[in-house]
Amino acid sequence: MTEALPWHATWTQAVTDFRGEEDEPGFANATVRMTVPASLDGSRVRLELSNRFGDAAVRIGRGAIGIGGQFFEVAFDGLASTEIPPGESRRTDPIALTVRHSDEIVVDLYLPEPTPYATAAGFRFSRSAPGDFVGASPFPLDGGTSEAIDESREFPAANTGAAGEPDETGWSLPAGGPFLRAIEVAGVKPRAVIVALGGSSTAMGWPQYTAALLPADAKIAVVNRGIAGNRIRLDAPPLTPSWGRSGLSRFDEDVLGTAGATHLVIAYNSNDWGLPGRIAPMAEMPSVNQLIEAYQELIDRAQAAGLRVILSTVMPLAPELLAEPEREDMRLVLNAWIRGSGHVVDFDAAVRSETDPSRLAAKYAAPDDTHPSVNGSKRLAQAMVDILQRLKLWPAEDV
Repeated sequence: MTEALPWHATWTQAVTDFRGEEDEPGFANATVRMTVPASLDGSRVRLELSNRFGDAAVRIGRGAIGIGGQFFEVAFDGLASTEIPPGESRRTDPIALTVRHSDEIVVDLYLPEPTPYATAAGFRFSRSAPGDFVGASPFPLDGGTSEAIDESREFPAANTGAAGEPDETGWSLPAGGPFLRAIEVAGVKPRAVIVALGGSSTAMGWPQYTAALLPADAKIAVVNRGIAGNRIRLDAPPLTPSWGRSGLSRFDEDVLGTAGATHLVIAYNSNDWGLPGRIAPMAEMPSVNQLIEAYQELIDRAQAAGLRVILSTVMPLAPELLAEPEREDMRLVLNAWIRGSGHVVDFDAAVRSETDPSRLAAKYAAPDDTHPSVNGSKRLAQAMVDILQRLKLWPAEDV
């Protein structure tokens, strides 16, 4: 009997419920293309596809994985197509394929039948003109244009200015898309698989930037389980795609369910006490003690599963929240507790203004002065690399 291969995540996203989202139409006789970065080497690869929030089965007519311009068709128990029942996931059969750190992995999925946009991450992906274009290059886009595979892209792609140069003051929006939940590799033993659990600032890409900064021989995966608007304690209302299930609710699936996970970074910001009274009922406002209890529950559950935990401090609030001093007071008290609670990556100190610590530094702020820009996400990534080095996860001379 063949020994089972140990699998480790090289890329992930946290999918959420988009059934109430009207901006993204469904699919029918269309091919979806997603291009995402590998953070860990491997000699075998497989995909996890999720229909976690669908109301009906999703039929995958055909799929493929592409690396370096070459595509390899995937199978499901030896078959080219599969159905994913509502609420379930399917993994593809393993493919003997070399994946290297920082490779751009292209995933094509052909959806032959009417398929709602239900389970996704809400990030950048490409959809084709009508037809099966799995493995096609150039890829015919819906709307009559096409795109060729670009092996030179930096991930996440930055906004571009008028001259086409990267604009690192703009939004950091990583790739992702519908149904794809994880890419897993086998064949190389990693030093660590680090899962980043958090809200929008995590979802916007500092985990991917961290992985890109690490050397290939560090053998460390840094994978993203962030959801915009996500809270630690409370789930989103039904059919609210941008908030997702709470960190406590999705912990088992998104942290313990990440293949090979060894470490957890809890990297939340102010959604728990920033949303109430604005776009959530004021009755949902937590106390500081309730927030600390929720953090501690995540820590306890991770440690019980054998994971090492790193906490991030909470970055400055949205400017409009500073008009209510009690919200800023809550952030300061929580950060004081976090800084005394073990291994800490101080995201607050990394990106706050030197002249006004309650605000993001202009050079690290996106246009809303609330989220990190591309430059800000890279600054968070460097702070994360520094803490991983201090934890001696790989020899300093390798960096």
